[in-house]
Amino acid sequence: MIVIENVDHIGITVSDLDRAIEFYSDLFDFEVVERASNSNEAYIKVGDILIKLTEVQDYKAPENSKSHICFYIDEEDFDDALDELEGKNIPIVFGPENIRKGRLVVFADPDGNKIELRYPRLSL
Repeated sequence: MIVIENVDHIGITVSDLDRAIEFYSDLFDFEVVERASNSNEAYIKVGDILIKLTEVQDYKAPENSKSHICFYIDEEDFDDALDELEGKNIPIVFGPENIRKGRLVVFADPDGNKIELRYPRLSL
């Protein structure tokens, strides 16, 4: 058995690295922590969350994919998040939906990678 200590980073494929950096920075306040000048990769970070963006020409996430990243947000921030998505004309893929004493919404980044926002935090 391999003993996992924690998640190091999440990898996301994108078609335009600069556009993806702008999207995640503008929407979630991610900051670029590493990017080589001639590389098709960048690491972005907010809090303890580290994401590696990798540019692949003509990439588009499959529409029927159920793969996604889920970010937990405070209940008090949920409606503001919905307003921000609407204000930035980011189409919602699913929701908002009521779930076990909370809510969730799923939307997509410019390459179709799905992102879920939810509260309360899922605890199994």
